Amino acid sequence: MRRVSLFVLFFLVIAGAFSTADAMPNFSRKLGVACTTCHTTIPALNRTGYKFRAAGFRLPTDIGKEEDKKFDLGDAFAARIQSRFDSQATNGPNGAPITNCPGGVCGPRTTTNAFSFMEATLYPLTGSWGKYFASESELSVSPEDVFEIENAYVRFVKGNENSFFTARLGIFHPWEGFGASDRPYSNGRTLFQNAPISAGGRAIPYVFQSWGLDEAGAEIGGDFKNLSLRAAILGGTLIRWNEEANAFLPFPAQTGPWKGANQAVAALGKPYNAIAHNTPDFSANATYLLHEDGGGVSLIYYHGNVATPTRCTDGTAIGQKNAATGDTCGVTSAGDIGNTAFDFTEAGAFQNNFDRVAVYGSYPLGKYFMPMAGFMYGRDDAPVSPTTFPANAALQTQNSHGAFLDGVLRINEHFTTGVRYDQFDPNTAKSNLQWAVTPYMNIPLNNGFQLIAEYQHRDFQIDAAHNRQNDTFQVRVIFIQ
Repeated sequence: MRRVSLFVLFFLVIAGAFSTADAMPNFSRKLGVACTTCHTTIPALNRTGYKFRAAGFRLPTDIGKEEDKKFDLGDAFAARIQSRFDSQATNGPNGAPITNCPGGVCGPRTTTNAFSFMEATLYPLTGSWGKYFASESELSVSPEDVFEIENAYVRFVKGNENSFFTARLGIFHPWEGFGASDRPYSNGRTLFQNAPISAGGRAIPYVFQSWGLDEAGAEIGGDFKNLSLRAAILGGTLIRWNEEANAFLPFPAQTGPWKGANQAVAALGKPYNAIAHNTPDFSANATYLLHEDGGGVSLIYYHGNVATPTRCTDGTAIGQKNAATGDTCGVTSAGDIGNTAFDFTEAGAFQNNFDRVAVYGSYPLGKYFMPMAGFMYGRDDAPVSPTTFPANAALQTQNSHGAFLDGVLRINEHFTTGVRYDQFDPNTAKSNLQWAVTPYMNIPLNNGFQLIAEYQHRDFQIDAAHNRQNDTFQVRVIFIQ
């Protein structure tokens, strides 16, 4: 297997060195340009690509101009498929009831290897429309799952190439980044973007993550030469107990509490009886472009709230046993599943009002190398005594912070490599530091086919005396047209 993998990788490197940069998917087809017009290394954008997206998938010079080209469905539609190979060695395997060391004893190292189909993604009705409008739809489906709506919005843009106003309404990603705040060159994002403070089923969950939860909302902003400003009102997020994962998981609020008159709540809506279900979230971000090829500074702020349970509907605190029935609320320290009917009302939950502030920076040094870095600070509300109800009667502050440093080496338009160091402290009052080292390579052939491979060594501090290590190798194969 190792020899076959090395042979395939060698072939792809050679192919990438001699492949031409054909136009790909819908924007390249519409404008008749190469992928490198908008990208440094796919998926990262250069300045042209960033401004093209901000202007509603049109060149800023075309804002307010009628489109001369006749409508072609291929210019507004793309599709992507992704497959992957994973190899992981860990003492907390995926699918385990809990992901740490039960009873203070870490389990044996377990190795898993798997080829899998990751997901198929459709991009219908994605592009510019008329003089001022644009839309984007991103619908993804994985095996035995329904469509995940990652983007579904309409954008309005008005102004000129040096200064224009923009507004979005619908479902969209948390922010549109550039450089260090853009999509990564590797498969995985930095820890502080997608690692929740606590998602285990044995304790009070703090599951908000700053990336991956695409919410419904309205955003306004403007671009003034090299400066981009955005602010948004969002539907927020919710917590749900997932029976397959045996844990609390975060979900974006993409619908309201009612579909219509006297109809039940939708799947991705906050229940009407949950605490603070009508309180929206708020986000703001600013990006200043310093260099054509990904140099920039970004500041991102998010203020939100989420109904967070502390007990089950029978009144038992999470992690404790009911005195009458003996049932545990949640999951025991040994991984046994108990009562999962959690109380999200004001009687058994508290409103976690949280904040996230992050700053990102990057700048190319010469032709090939670009360092990138980021830092995040987080603040959450936590009950002083989770077993005393109502839990929101006395709250205290829980802090978190994370950082990363990434060195990107772009050999040519078909081969980029690098290494990233991540550190994330979910709760500064406890011994639970996480860190990871991730070397990676990204091989875009710029004809629709791309290969991204990464290895990650990740260390989880369970407590002052115990750690868990994950060693993961992943190869992702992507084809988009």
